[in-house]
Amino acid sequence: MKKTFNILFTLLLLLTGCHSAPAAEQPAAAPQPTVSVTVMEVQAYTAAPTDLPLPDLTPAPVPEEDDGAAEERIVGHCISILDALPYRADLTGDGQTETVDLVALPGETDGQPRWTVSVQKGQETKLFQTDVPEDMPCDLFAGDLDENGQYELFFHGDLASSDYLIYAFRSDLSVLLFEPDDRFVRWGEAGESSVFAGSIEGFEDGHIIVAGAVDMLGTHWGVRTLALGEDGVIGPVSTVWTFDEDMELALTVKKELTAYAARARKDPGEAFTLEPGTKIVPLCSDGCARLWFETDRGKGGVLLLTPDEEDMWLIDGVLEAEYFEELPYAG
Repeated sequence: MKKTFNILFTLLLLLTGCHSAPAAEQPAAAPQPTVSVTVMEVQAYTAAPTDLPLPDLTPAPVPEEDDGAAEERIVGHCISILDALPYRADLTGDGQTETVDLVALPGETDGQPRWTVSVQKGQETKLFQTDVPEDMPCDLFAGDLDENGQYELFFHGDLASSDYLIYAFRSDLSVLLFEPDDRFVRWGEAGESSVFAGSIEGFEDGHIIVAGAVDMLGTHWGVRTLALGEDGVIGPVSTVWTFDEDMELALTVKKELTAYAARARKDPGEAFTLEPGTKIVPLCSDGCARLWFETDRGKGGVLLLTPDEEDMWLIDGVLEAEYFEELPYAG
């Protein structure tokens, strides 16, 4: 996604913000692997229904000349390995090759196949089942993002109609947590999470570029930068979600609306009035209380919002929908 809003405007903002394949028949003499399984960290794995057989979890033989294990390590960024699965590499830097794959396994409670990340090492296989159905788009990324000599794995997939989720793991499939998400803290949901609502756009300079819905004055898709901290928790680098500066996304004011000048501190600047008929283009948001914009005449400002109990927004105590001709909320 492009980020086109004014550089000076951005500098002001950065100081703001708030805080399945069927099972193959095994030879009788083949060794049976020990399967250590984690399913969403809480549910014990049980046998699958007979009409959805488990995939063959016997570690695949590694050729004597294994290019995957010998290749230069992916350091400082990550790449998609979806088209290279099963992907073989030395994930832990101990000289031994692991095999990473995606398999579709039936859910514990409903039997619906869901994308499951697997890591095989020797005779042991570990699994992590996501919430993403196996018939939905997904991707899997690998690389040494924090440059500690061990790979991280990142999975994202679509639950339904662009409702993407991101999961992050160490090379042994232990879960990496995300800092509390301002988009949900605003509704009273606090605490670290093992899943992030959004999709991975790419990796840059040791950072993760993510996109996600910021449901403020309509469903606006923003971009934000995350990083893996020394504490093993993934948190935001940028203070705001940025949007495409597109007049097609403009909102039309239908009732006099109070806005404020954007200032390089938390306190809003001087108040001014947006008259009916004015068009504003959302530029960025902190996800919890503020949305910066530019009018069709080039005037910039910020709106102050508070969430109400119906998962909507209030401006000066009035529902947001009363101020705009149309709010393009999805779904």
